[in-house]
Amino acid sequence: MRPQSRDYPRRNRGAIRTALAAAVLAAGAAGCVPDRVATPMPIDLLRELPRAARGPAAEADERIRVELVDGPDGVRPALVMHPTSRVIWQVQMAERAELRTTIARLPGSDPGATLSVRLGVSDERIYEDHFRETLDPPPGDTASWRPITIDLSLYSGPKWSLFHQPSRRLWSLVLNVQGDGQTAVALVEPVISAPSNRPGRPARSP
Repeated sequence: MRPQSRDYPRRNRGAIRTALAAAVLAAGAAGCVPDRVATPMPIDLLRELPRAARGPAAEADERIRVELVDGPDGVRPALVMHPTSRVIWQVQMAERAELRTTIARLPGSDPGATLSVRLGVSDERIYEDHFRETLDPPPGDTASWRPITIDLSLYSGPKWSLFHQPSRRLWSLVLNVQGDGQTAVALVEPVISAPSNRPGRPARSP
């Protein structure tokens, strides 16, 4: 007697493959979904400041605050930070995104003091710098403003991958200001939004 064939009918094999593919998709999506809903864009980092982590905690209100400054286009709200200080925003960017702001070292500070700014992105496993620069003191009593644009497409928007979906993850946007003496940096109206043709100087790679 010939043993019975163990081959499944073709339609059954097709159904099994479909079920497996659905399971893989579900597992990949479940592993990327954070505990919170995506932050609506545009993301106004000044409005999000009360929910951000600021340090050092004992002097956060003195070293990190929102002020009206005489910017390149008149008086504008800005994030003013004195060294040494740090702000960490938690953001999830469902759309392809970039950060735009205008930055300057404020006048009236110690001209011999050093002042450096770093901005990077972390997911608690990795950290990548996207802006790092030492700011020279302004030549006179007027700040030397300049726009910057930081590409955040690595951490935002949909991707053609089952497992790599950064738009479903929660990212830490980390801004560090370091230096000495009496000095400060201002970032006018920092906003995360979809890319546009608005003029801006791309951030330099570290």
